[in-house]
Amino acid sequence: MSGERPAGRAARKSRELSEGDDLLRGTAEQKLGGFYAIAFGASLYVWDVAFTLGAHRTIFYYRRQELLVLSLVVLLSVVLLRRRVHTHRWVLVFFLPPILLLVLRLVVPRPLGGPGQTIDQVLNVVSLAVVPFLAVIVVQLLAPSYFSLPGRRLKLTVVAIVAIVAVIGFFVGQFNDRFITCADFVVAGEDPAPNCAHGTER
Repeated sequence: MSGERPAGRAARKSRELSEGDDLLRGTAEQKLGGFYAIAFGASLYVWDVAFTLGAHRTIFYYRRQELLVLSLVVLLSVVLLRRRVHTHRWVLVFFLPPILLLVLRLVVPRPLGGPGQTIDQVLNVVSLAVVPFLAVIVVQLLAPSYFSLPGRRLKLTVVAIVAIVAVIGFFVGQFNDRFITCADFVVAGEDPAPNCAHGTER
């Protein structure tokens, strides 16, 4: 063993270290590919939304417009692929509020008057109310492997991971002055958060 070259010793130690470790060997993905794909994708998305909500107390307009885009994709696919995509008409009603909100804002000039403002607020509330239903549909279309995960425990684990990431993202956004500076927001093309840290020190 004493005559073993440094490269050989390093390779042997690396093999010993990774022995029995799915993450170091990269075999965890083979066993739980769907689990990690969904957990990574959903966590990256909710972190961004939660951080923004924590830092700015709002969800940026382009995130709200994503709901419109998803609704348009589903409705257009049903119309253009009607021979291949079969669905109940009442299901499509859930995808209408974001589109109706767009039409209202396109047709009625701003600032909205009394009735227009009321309808706008109602459509906003309804659009948010149907988000859970739309999320289930979109997840089934984009990540069908989630529903084929073996056992309820894995499904709940994904939800728990994403929820924990969202909570952490919100608090990191809320206390952003501990992590990033106002200049970081500006470089990213965003308005600085009200409580951002000035200067170069974090």
